[in-house]
Amino acid sequence: MTKTFALDATFAKHANEGVYLKPFFCKSDTDGRLNNLEIIIVPGYEILPHNHAASTEFFYVVSGEGEFQDNEGWHKIKPGDAFRAPDGVTHALKTTGNEPLKLLATFSPPIM
Repeated sequence: MTKTFALDATFAKHANEGVYLKPFFCKSDTDGRLNNLEIIIVPGYEILPHNHAASTEFFYVVSGEGEFQDNEGWHKIKPGDAFRAPDGVTHALKTTGNEPLKLLATFSPPIM
């Protein structure tokens, strides 16, 4: 591993409007084991349905309220909840409250 702290991480716009990503560690920092990032979804916006063919995405809700969609439908999510989207499973996220939905996400194996 080459990086111990991610002090210079900054937010960038996601392809979906109203969504911002802050990558902390990528595969080159973790010997190809994982990558992780912070996700912010502004009220009224969402990450559209998508999947990661060869990577499981793990989530932890930091603040805000929203919903997570997988093959079984929509699930309410709130601070303290942890859940995952297994590789190949189509999933989506959206806010349902009046404040941004903030999550931490980890991919294994990494996608970036």
